[in-house]
Amino acid sequence: MAFQSRIYNSLGDFFYDFLRFIINSFAYIRNASNRRVEQPLREKLMVAVSGVLECKYCTWLHSEMALTHGVDEAEIQKLLSSELGDFPEDESVALAFAQHYSESGGKPNDGAKARLFNYYGAKKAQDILSYIQIIYFGNLSGNTVDAFLSRLKGQAVEDSNLFTEVVIFMIVGPYYLGILPVLAHVLGYYNAKRKRRARGAV
Repeated sequence: MAFQSRIYNSLGDFFYDFLRFIINSFAYIRNASNRRVEQPLREKLMVAVSGVLECKYCTWLHSEMALTHGVDEAEIQKLLSSELGDFPEDESVALAFAQHYSESGGKPNDGAKARLFNYYGAKKAQDILSYIQIIYFGNLSGNTVDAFLSRLKGQAVEDSNLFTEVVIFMIVGPYYLGILPVLAHVLGYYNAKRKRRARGAV
C-alpha cells in the first residue's frame, strides 16, 4: 500500500471521518458502563489498525496504552506485524476485521462485516467497528500531519495537496505534536516504573 493512500487527500473525506469520529467517541462512554469490549481488546484493535496504516503517533500512544491495560509487549509486536495466528478466536475475528478495514481504505467487504456482526452480535460488533473507525481517522490524520511536515522540508507526498494538508494540520496538528507526546510520555513513564517494580518483586 503506497504512503499516499494512508493520508487524507480530500477535505471531504477528512470532515466525514471527523464527524464519525465525534459520534463514535461516545462508544467510549457507552463501553464504560456496559463493558462489551474489554479495554485490552480495545487497545489491541487500535494497535492492529496502526500496524497497517503506520501512523507513528498512534502507534506510539496506543502501544503505551495497551501496556497500561495489561497487553503483553510480544502481542503488541505481533499486532504491528499483522501476525494474528496466536490470538484466541474471540479476539482474532475482531483483529482480522480491523486489519481488513484498514487495508480496504475504510471500505470492508460485506462478507467480512457480516462475519463480525454474526460472531459478536450487533451491539458488541458495532462497538468494535466504532473503535476501528476512531483509530482509522486518527492514523490518517496523523499521517497527513506528517505529510505537511515533510512538505516543509521540501519532500512533498505524491498525490497530496498543500491546501488539504494545511487545513488538517491546523485542526489536529496541535494534538499530534503537543498533547499526544505528553500523554505517551506519561504512560511510558508509568509503564517503565511498573516494569521495574515487577522485576524488583521477582
